[in-house]
Amino acid sequence: MTALIPLSDWLRQAPDQPVATDATGAVSRAELLARVAHWCQVLPTRPGQRWAVYHQDTLEFLALLLALWQQQCTVCVPGDDRPATIERLQRRVDGFAGQYPEYLLPYQSNACAPCSMPEWRTLSPAFPALEIFTSGSSGEPKPVLKTFAQLESELAALEQLWPGENEAVILTTVSHQHLYGLTFRLFWPLCRGQLFERDACQFTEDIYRRARQYPQFALVSTPSHLGRLNPSLDWYSLRPKCRGVLSSAAPLQRQDSLQVSDLLGVPVREIYGSSETGAVAWRAQCRQAEARWAPVPGISMALNPDSTLTLRAAQISGGSQTLSDRVELDPDGCFRLLGRTDRIAKIEGKRVSLAEVERVAEQHPLIKTAKALALSGRRVEIALVAQLTDQGQDHLRGQGKRGLARALREAFKPHFEPVALPRRWRFVEQMPYNQQGKITMDSLMALFHQEETKWPELISQAATEQGAELVLRIPAELVYFDGHFAGNPILPGITQVHWAAHYGHQLLGSGGVFCRLEAVKFQQVIFPESEVSLELEYSAEKRKLSFRYYSDRGVHSSGRICFN
Repeated sequence: MTALIPLSDWLRQAPDQPVATDATGAVSRAELLARVAHWCQVLPTRPGQRWAVYHQDTLEFLALLLALWQQQCTVCVPGDDRPATIERLQRRVDGFAGQYPEYLLPYQSNACAPCSMPEWRTLSPAFPALEIFTSGSSGEPKPVLKTFAQLESELAALEQLWPGENEAVILTTVSHQHLYGLTFRLFWPLCRGQLFERDACQFTEDIYRRARQYPQFALVSTPSHLGRLNPSLDWYSLRPKCRGVLSSAAPLQRQDSLQVSDLLGVPVREIYGSSETGAVAWRAQCRQAEARWAPVPGISMALNPDSTLTLRAAQISGGSQTLSDRVELDPDGCFRLLGRTDRIAKIEGKRVSLAEVERVAEQHPLIKTAKALALSGRRVEIALVAQLTDQGQDHLRGQGKRGLARALREAFKPHFEPVALPRRWRFVEQMPYNQQGKITMDSLMALFHQEETKWPELISQAATEQGAELVLRIPAELVYFDGHFAGNPILPGITQVHWAAHYGHQLLGSGGVFCRLEAVKFQQVIFPESEVSLELEYSAEKRKLSFRYYSDRGVHSSGRICFN
């Protein structure tokens, strides 16, 4: 097994070979070093500072990271560049680097001559290299500090588990702005001398097209993408090229894992862990039974009385961490997940396990995946977001939302007391995954907050760094229909603009002071109970949000919203 290059000394020890690749070809080590040297010169840093770094280009992100480390600064890695995130970071960091409009320092390729290369320093294993943030799937994101020793310990364990795959180019659908992407998309390939793509794939067609360009490839992805691979593409022609598929962020549905394995000819390796622990276990599904999770090398586990695990490893802050998942631990050290302990809701004095609600829901033939939450209003109620199977979609079309909810409530009655039955429902074509492949509490809550008559019903949404697409149902009870062309109501144009601005701010971070509208066209009216798609694209540089409403009838409206 080839030894990994230490992350803390990569600048001095890395061989002179390409590091990354993009549409124009391979990026050399020398080009990366020039970028690092440039940022060392222009960033106004002092040792001991914290700097937030956000950049969609993985290579530019890496150059900023290495430069700040050389200046003995800790790098804070937020999951996004939304205004609320920036506001929260301002209380924690000394500076911002990357694609922050108000703090942007552009890279100048000629700003650093070869003669001005600094003496690269080796950093201490105990140096606090990163501050990353939990996903916020159960509340406010929390910071987690990582030293070089912890990062390198995790990389060594992964290399021990899966050595010798460094000829495959890393393709990915995940962002490097969180620990899973950082580790598997960037740090591990970097330290083993493996090429990685600078840009993430947004759609399954991108994966297919790019994979065809390389003799060998490996895919780093999440359930949100792997569960939607388009089987009509000729994946079988890629099987001789595929060296591995990784998935994390949430457990992958067994049928999705087996389908991807059939298409690409390799088992899907699922990674289990957290921001606090890094990767601690893995599994690959088989056809005979649900696969168990096996610990990665260097992880020791102890079962607690409440069926949770306490993990000990060099890669974990403080040396140990107790997980929030309950497990069934077998004598050989492998385990099965039973659900989280911290997802208990109190409904009229009764304790209800949200994980148990989800488990019962996912056993129903009409539901593929489900997420439960407790909503507080005049009283606390259980709500359920369900992604339906094909059979469930047929039932929804035939019986409507109320009929489907009624049938599902009957299925819940043998398992729960009446007060614990789900009372509010959202049926979606796709769960609201974020860029990290996570389902946050905010995204689930938003599906129910939008039930007010001023908002459409959000059927599904998908977002990237620059764009988003939503499928909306236009309820007949909207206040905007009241008195608007009485007897034959239509959705006002100003409402369509307002919704576009709202979702653009929520999903893409667009906003500021409204300036004007450009190229606005209202081509076809939108009637009550219509289902339409809203396509959004935001240019942070121009501060313009483009929108387009369309359906199977064609384009309804389009235009650009400009902000100061």
